Amino acid sequence: MDILEVKNLVKHFPVNKGIIRKREVGIIKAVDNISFKMVAGETLGLVGESGSGKSTTGRLIVRLMEPTSGSIYYNGQNITAMSQSDFRDLRKDFQIIFQDPYASLNPRMTVGEIIAEPLIVHRLAKGKDLDKRVDELLYLVGLSSEHARRYPREFSGGQRQRIGIARALAVNPKLIVCDEPVSALDVSIQAQVINLLQDLQKEFGLTYLFISHDLSVVKHIAQRVAVMYQGKIVEIAEKDELYQNPLHPYTKALLSAIPVPDPEAKIKRIILKGDVPSSINPPAGCRFASRCPMAREDCFEKECTLQDFGNGHLVACHSVTHSKNN
Repeated sequence: MDILEVKNLVKHFPVNKGIIRKREVGIIKAVDNISFKMVAGETLGLVGESGSGKSTTGRLIVRLMEPTSGSIYYNGQNITAMSQSDFRDLRKDFQIIFQDPYASLNPRMTVGEIIAEPLIVHRLAKGKDLDKRVDELLYLVGLSSEHARRYPREFSGGQRQRIGIARALAVNPKLIVCDEPVSALDVSIQAQVINLLQDLQKEFGLTYLFISHDLSVVKHIAQRVAVMYQGKIVEIAEKDELYQNPLHPYTKALLSAIPVPDPEAKIKRIILKGDVPSSINPPAGCRFASRCPMAREDCFEKECTLQDFGNGHLVACHSVTHSKNN
């Protein structure tokens, strides 16, 4: 069953000029008409380079931002059509784990207060039950009740991210957006946090939207992967299918950049040439066309929509579509 369905989601940011009299001189098309679905209990990896719109997509889903247009359906309910007051009861089903575990924690609050805050806001526990629940959450993420009296500055980066995970779990969410949750951590700590997230998913039946630029991390945790480029989703497939048989030239370039632990392995790295197009004034056709080694004439003239190449492998590429049909 689909727990989440995103339909034609758009988020544009105005570009203003002037100090006293500001005027709009353009718009940044951060997320531009994307659609995808998520099944309950799965992990969907959302990958792409910086500025592709990954984090904006995650924040739109948990309604930390309001979309310019489009719809987000949660268990069949259009949450983008709800007022903030109507959405309040559903909000605890959505949580987010931020990239920077220090910036996302209030330095003036103790760890116990940070984890207890969502429980108090949603009136889920109070008094001794609140303290007990905080201790349980700390234990779940590998910390102890003694840590509740300390402040975020007293912890390492990995421990801070565990605190962020405990806070996200406090209200028993169904869907968690993991926004680059391990990118600020050492490699050894990354593995611990990834394993923790997987264990929690099995125990509580969680659904993850896992946002990352690191495809080796995504390969470890995700069941399906969606690739974004300049506000567009260009390819979606099951993890094994995508890594073994990438079709979009941008996906091929990303995968060729994954480090290989064998120093004698000969990997042909795909070096992309050309400049990344402006998000304010994107080209009329495919946004990857100016850097694509497979670009055709029609790639510069019209956009390509996602086409199904079998087994749920969706690709938006004129060249791939042309090759399939000939």
